[in-house]
Amino acid sequence: MDNAVALPTASEARALTDRIKVAVEGTWLLIQEAYTSRAWAALGYRTWDAYVDTEFRAARLALPKEERAETIQSLRSAGMSVRAISSATGVSVGTVHGELSRCSEMNTSSDVQGTDGKTYASARPAPPADAELLAGDDWVQPEGPGFEAAVTPPPKPKRRPLPEALTDAGRDLARAAERLARLTEDDRFQKNRDTSHHQLPELLGALDNTTRLLTAMNLPAAEASEEARRWWATSLHKISDALADVANTLEQEKQ
Repeated sequence: MDNAVALPTASEARALTDRIKVAVEGTWLLIQEAYTSRAWAALGYRTWDAYVDTEFRAARLALPKEERAETIQSLRSAGMSVRAISSATGVSVGTVHGELSRCSEMNTSSDVQGTDGKTYASARPAPPADAELLAGDDWVQPEGPGFEAAVTPPPKPKRRPLPEALTDAGRDLARAAERLARLTEDDRFQKNRDTSHHQLPELLGALDNTTRLLTAMNLPAAEASEEARRWWATSLHKISDALADVANTLEQEKQ
């Protein structure tokens, strides 16, 4: 018996590889979101360090050396403090400082978000590797009056932060779509398929609203890797082709 595994096509292999790359890049974007949204506080952790150590101890996030500088700078640009970057990546505080000091952008980045959710000015120059950091955040309190006014954040907006609202709405949509897809695998679906046609206006409305969102996202102008763009395009073509087949079949049956 031939147990050889059939190789995927070149396009299938490329799509899979691109998805892996996008997933790896997405991990650090999620880390940024967890820090800036103070996810650890919402889960009852007193510090970011405790959150990272408890939640990700079994699957410690590894940072390849060849990607270290770029990832550290990206996390820093998102507003994460040196201490927070060190905890998330497993890289020492001194190494984080070293990578940032070698990057020209270190001299232009002026603000970081502390673990208390407030924004502070970056310390300049960067402290040495063995320096103690105040409360885990790499900032220095200046002398003189007016400091409290300088670091006091503006009143919180009444509206919910848009990224948070988009994230929750996207998750709700994905879960609802998964439930609908699972219903098609139910052994009773074929017998009851005709009873689902009256829901088509709602389903098409959901597709239309999702299309409006994708258009508004302006994906061609997004700062994304070539692999991510290829994956987006492949997925959209696949969905578009499937819908076009249904539409063409409906039109042909009229003739």
